[in-house]
Amino acid sequence: MEASHLQIYWHDSQPVYSLTFQKNSANDKLFTAGGDNKVRIWKLNRDENGQNGGVRKIESLDFLGSLTHHEQAINVIRFNSKGDVLASAGDDGQVLLWKQEDPNTQQESVVRPFGMDTETSEADENKEKWVVWKRLRGGSGATAAAEIYDLAWSPDNRNIVVACMDNSIRLFDVGAGTLVCGQSDHGHYVQGVAWDPLNQFILSQSADRSLHVYGVILSSTGTVTGLKLRSKIAKAELPCPGDVLRTNYLFHNETLPSFFRRCSISPCGGLVVVPSGVYKVAGDEVANCVYVYTRSGILNSAGGVKNRPAIRIPSLKKPALMAAFSPVFYETCQKSVLKLPYKLVFAIATTNEVLVYDTDVLEPLCVVGNIHYSPITDLAWSEDGSTLLISSTDGFCSYVSIDTETQFGSRIEPPAMHAEPLDTDESAVAAKNQREAGGIVNMLPVKKIPCNSSDSKKRRIHPTPVDL
Repeated sequence: MEASHLQIYWHDSQPVYSLTFQKNSANDKLFTAGGDNKVRIWKLNRDENGQNGGVRKIESLDFLGSLTHHEQAINVIRFNSKGDVLASAGDDGQVLLWKQEDPNTQQESVVRPFGMDTETSEADENKEKWVVWKRLRGGSGATAAAEIYDLAWSPDNRNIVVACMDNSIRLFDVGAGTLVCGQSDHGHYVQGVAWDPLNQFILSQSADRSLHVYGVILSSTGTVTGLKLRSKIAKAELPCPGDVLRTNYLFHNETLPSFFRRCSISPCGGLVVVPSGVYKVAGDEVANCVYVYTRSGILNSAGGVKNRPAIRIPSLKKPALMAAFSPVFYETCQKSVLKLPYKLVFAIATTNEVLVYDTDVLEPLCVVGNIHYSPITDLAWSEDGSTLLISSTDGFCSYVSIDTETQFGSRIEPPAMHAEPLDTDESAVAAKNQREAGGIVNMLPVKKIPCNSSDSKKRRIHPTPVDL
C-alpha cells in the first residue's frame, strides 16, 4: 500500500466536505464538493503498468467541470447505483440531482445561476457539462429542510434519505420529486444516514449519542410509503475489565469535533460499522472505538442482549468519524473471525488517521497517519477497490493505493442477496435474543485490537506530498 497527498487547490483552499467516484464510468472520474458551494469533476490518471510493486499510483489529475447551482457549502455528494445521477446537498437545505448533458442534444433543463455571464463563465470552461435534473426540498417556511449533513440512495434508486441539522431525517421520492415523510426522533443534529442494500431499514446517527433504526414501509408495488422507528441504540451492557457487564453510553456526545458521523453498511447488507464509539475502560477512563453490528443485531435489538454490538474495535487514538466499505468481495480464509463465506474490506477514519481492515482478521492492515492538518470529512473507494480517497477540512485530499491481489487475495463475484421477512413481534424478538444472551449477538467475540503494538507500527504509513 502507498499513500500520498494530492497537492492541488481542490476548492480554492476551502474545505473539502465530500467526495465520490462515479459508478459504471468508462473513465476514472472523481467528484468532490466543499465550502466554495461547488461540485468539481476530476479525471484520475494512473500508472496503469503498476510498476510500483503492483500499486496503481495516481500520476496526475485533469479538471473536467464545475457544478455551481448550490447557494451555500455542499456537505455530501453521492451517486445512485447506476452512476447516471449525482445527488448533492448542503447548507442551503436542498438536494440537487445532476445528469450529464448529452453534447449531441439540446437540454432545455439547463438553468444558469442568475447573473452569470454565459460568455465568460466557468461553466464554459467545463469539458463535461452537467445539468440540474431535479431539486428536492423538504417544504417551505417553518417546514423547510435545514442544513443537510448526509444523504443515501435507496438500492432501487427511487428514493433518497437525508440527515438534517434540525434533528430530523427526510425521505424523498426521486421520480415525483416530492417529500414522502420526515422523522424527528433525534434530540440533536443528524450527522449520518445509511440505506440497507436489501431495502429493509435505514440507519441515522446523531450528535444525541444514538443510532436509530427505521424499518422501510413498502406498498404492494414496492413503493416506499413511510418509515417506522424500530429501535434506538444508545446504551448497552458491554464486557468490562474483570469480565463484568456494565451499561454504558456507546457513542460520543455533541462535543465531538466533527460535522459528520458516517456509519456504513456492507455491500451484502450483513454488517454495519458505526463510528464515534466510546468504551469505558476503568472508572471514568474511556477509550475511542468503533462498533460492528450484524444484521440480526441491528434488526433485533430487544430483549436480553439489547443494543449489544457483535465486535468492538478499540484502541483508536482519536475519535472515529466515519467508515466506508469497499464494494469488492474477496475469497475468505478458513480462519475468518466473522465466519463469512467471503472477505470484505472497510476503512475507518479518525480525526487524523485512516485505518484499513478486512473481515477475516479484524486487525488493521495499515494505519495511514499524518495526512491532514484538520479533521477528515469523507472516504470514497474506487469501484475496483484499489484506491481509497480521503478528504479534509484543510482543503486537500489524499489517497491510498492498494495492490488488492497481494493485500486481499482473489476477487469473487458478489453473492446473491436475499432479505428475510422482518419479525415485528416484539415478544418473539426478545425471546430470540434471550436465547443468544450467552454472549455477544451471533456469538461473535469482542475483538481487542492493540493498534499501538509493534506489529501495527510496522504497517503505519506516513505519506509524502505529491505535486500534481
